[in-house]
Amino acid sequence: MADYDLVIVGGGLTTARAVRAYREAGGQGSVALFSGDRFVPYHRPPLSKRYLRGEIEQEDTYVEPSSYYDEQGVAVHLETPIVRVDPDTHEIGLQSGERHGYRKLLLATGARPRRPVVPGADLEGVRTLRFLDDSTRIRGAAEGGSVQRALVVGGSFIACEVAASLRTKGVAVTLLHRGGGLFDALRSDELSAELDRIYRAEGVDVIYGDEVTEFRGGDRLMGAETRAGLSIDADLAVVGIGVLPALDLLEGSEIDTGNGVVVDERYQTSAEDVYAAGDIANFPDPIFGRRRRIEHWSNANYQGTEVGKVLAGAEGGYDIVSSFFTEVFGFSLKVFGDLEGFDAFELHGSLSDRKAVGLYLAEGRLVAALSIGQEDSTEQALKDAIKAHAPPPSLS
Repeated sequence: MADYDLVIVGGGLTTARAVRAYREAGGQGSVALFSGDRFVPYHRPPLSKRYLRGEIEQEDTYVEPSSYYDEQGVAVHLETPIVRVDPDTHEIGLQSGERHGYRKLLLATGARPRRPVVPGADLEGVRTLRFLDDSTRIRGAAEGGSVQRALVVGGSFIACEVAASLRTKGVAVTLLHRGGGLFDALRSDELSAELDRIYRAEGVDVIYGDEVTEFRGGDRLMGAETRAGLSIDADLAVVGIGVLPALDLLEGSEIDTGNGVVVDERYQTSAEDVYAAGDIANFPDPIFGRRRRIEHWSNANYQGTEVGKVLAGAEGGYDIVSSFFTEVFGFSLKVFGDLEGFDAFELHGSLSDRKAVGLYLAEGRLVAALSIGQEDSTEQALKDAIKAHAPPPSLS
């Protein structure tokens, strides 16, 4: 058994940012990284966009080159999932039964995709997208000619991005969403209508208000049946119906959980010397005065950096307006703030011209904003107003 000053469990962006911030903040202790993945930490947004479309290669997705971890004296253990955490003894346990001690532990295990509970969901050709290997298999099938028709299930941002990327690669795509509009989580009828127009113009068959009841096929997928009675032919199905925080390793640990791992303002869990950040962290957002769990790149990037500072004994925490971004068919948008509790929405500008701002208001105060084609100065003014609990800035 090897003991380390800092053990990090997880293989995503949060992990890589924590390592960098820990060292840059003066952390000199021994560090070990344990990941069930077979690659060093990588960015996930390209998996449904640029990497899936073949515009970049595997190494281009890495947060840091493989050599970086050796340079920083980090013991990297890939394809080594952790199955238990024992805060009382300050140890983690591997599937092999091997155990390692820690002085401090960071949990950054991220999330795992939800899978549909319907007949045929385990057929070859029915996939989810979370890991680099997932994207590689989907990309290879699209480029190798074995996929002529793809069914993308769900209305998540991942699902919408995958549908756009596969269509860009020349695959015939059906997008099946049980909701009433694309990106309906943003609750803008105007935005959903414009995206619907774009998807249909690009040749995507979009179906709303329906869901898969069965995937059909013999040895591999041949299609799907829906609740509304549709029969959809497909060689590939990609399911994007959300994710769940990856918490299995905490079973029996008595670390407080509830919509993720409950942490304080410095990412400390209920267990001494155990921290959590990224997709799994249920944290107190000081700007909005409520607990949140955020599953976006920008949050993993920010929290990984902040918790790395904390682990090194420096100042760190959470004091930023949350944000996320997406891009489909060249249409890019950013969202700032928290949509929870808004009572009015105003859209300014032109969606078709790709220059617009959406304002989410609560009693006249700006709580969130949608930005399309805006200057940095406009976006900063929007974030400043959100942080100050103020009315929206002038958009003239």
